[in-house]
Order: sequence, then structure tokens, then C-alpha cells
Amino acid sequence: MRHIHLIDTSIASDNLGDEIIVEECRPYIKTLFPEAYITTSSGHDGLGPWGRQLVEKAEIAFLLGTNALAPHDQTKRRFIWTIREEDRPVLKNKVVLFGVGANRDFDKVLRVQRKLLAQVLSSRYAHAVRDSSGGRIVAASGRKAINTTCPTLWRYADYSPSVPAEKPDTVCFTLTKHKSDPLDAEMVAILKDTYQKLTFWPQQPRDLDYLRELTDLSGITVLPASLGAYDAYLESTSTDVVGTRLHGCIRGLKHGHRVLAISIDNRAREIGAETGLPTLARDDIPAQLVERLASQSRPSLRIPSASINQFLSQF
Repeated sequence: MRHIHLIDTSIASDNLGDEIIVEECRPYIKTLFPEAYITTSSGHDGLGPWGRQLVEKAEIAFLLGTNALAPHDQTKRRFIWTIREEDRPVLKNKVVLFGVGANRDFDKVLRVQRKLLAQVLSSRYAHAVRDSSGGRIVAASGRKAINTTCPTLWRYADYSPSVPAEKPDTVCFTLTKHKSDPLDAEMVAILKDTYQKLTFWPQQPRDLDYLRELTDLSGITVLPASLGAYDAYLESTSTDVVGTRLHGCIRGLKHGHRVLAISIDNRAREIGAETGLPTLARDDIPAQLVERLASQSRPSLRIPSASINQFLSQF
């Protein structure tokens, strides 16, 4: 019996975007290994004593999604993918990246980080990265990367998303507290002027505190901070989905809505440029947001199906 271990970045996470990503990854694991024994540990908390025992016995340890590739020394700080010194021997040559991206822009990958990744990343398998920056980190560590884009978009390798041609009178929007900017207030003001109804989804609970800093909540419906509540809303409402939360927008696309991700860092910027996912740089909000909201149409996505198949066929 094959033993496959999953390093789950949605466990102990306060960001529901991680849950969106992992939910999309798991069906592929099930298809690839239908009879395998599957065990799981937390990416955020690290392996722990039980996790180390499980990984030591596993054939592969898949790191599931999110922006968990760092160019800096990730062992010295709190990070999405926690690796302690005692984890390194059991992870050695076992970790396979499953749609993982870079966590920031960078000029170089530090030597200490190259050494860590060279130790834990599998040399047998190529690694699925979701952006070119992630590929650069993997390559700098002496391992092979395949840019498959994010697993949340893999479904569109088989069909194009279907979205309405006309702008609805409702918008669901998101914000990112830990990457705040004065232009966020301008975005909210434009949304108030453009739509009759506004709904806010806090992908992290602290995003709601940030919204309160930016504007009066009167006239804004606030959804619970849960993926179930968000899905129920998207399933039942004709709405646009706009905001700084990349995977909140991608979830909107899954439910057949027009979306516009406001890029605030390398993540949406790179995925948008490489796949055609509708994005707008935050700096361009004053000049372009009104026009983009009026003209959003069916996205023409470029999903690298050959690269996805190349990655999956290894197993």
C-alpha cells in the first residue's frame, strides 16, 4: 500500500484562501492515488512529533498550494510552511510541490534557503509551481519546476469559464488588512458609486476591521467569514466579484461570475499575466477601475494543460 502524506496549508490557517486552494488540490490526489493511505499534517504549525513519524514512513509528502516558497531563510520566522531543524531529516528528498507559488518579489534566493530546499525537495519528481517566481526559487535550489499555474485554475484547461455579458447591480468585494493602502478607500468609494448593492466577504476576519476603518458599513452586507457562507452567496446571487483577495476572486469565477482581482503583490500580478485572469494593479484604480467594471467580459484563460499533465503523469 502506498503511503502519501499531505502538508496541508489550510490547517491552522486564518486565511480562507488556503482552504479554497487545498479543496481544489485534494481531488487530484484522490485520483492519482485511489488506494493509497493518506496522512496529513499542518503546513503552518509544522510536522510535530506525530507528523514526523508519518512523513518518515511516507513515500511522498505533497505540499499543497499557496505562496509557500520563500527566497529568504524560512526556518528563522513564522511562515506558511514551517520547517524546524528536527523536521529536515524526515522531509529529506520527499517533498513534492503541488501548485506552490512565491511569497514575494525578490532579487535572489539566499544560500541558506537554497540549501534547505535542496535538502527537502524531491530530486525524483518535477515540482508544480503556480508562477514564474516560484519556478525561479525551485531552479535556484537545483530542482526541476513546471509552471502549472494555481490548481484553482486547472479546471479551465478543459473548458472556459462562462460569465454574464452584462454588469449586474450587485458586487461582492474583498480587502486585505495586512497589505493596506489608501487606494483601497478609493476602490470602495468607486464600488459604492457603480453598484446598487454591496456585499463584503472577509477572507480573513481582520479584513472586516479594516473595512470599518475605511468606510461606514451602512448599506454594505457583510457575509460570515466562512467558505460555506461565501459559496452559498455566490450560488444564489447575481454579482460581480472584485477585490484584493486573489482566491476570493477565483472562487467567484468558479460560480460563474465576472471577476476582477486587484493585484497588490506578485501573486495576482503574475498569475494574471500568465493565465489571462482579469486583474488590475491597485495603482491603476483611479484611472481604470470604472472602465474595467463596465467592460469586464468573459475571460480568455490560458491554462497550461500540457504542463499540468506532465506534472500529474509522473505519479
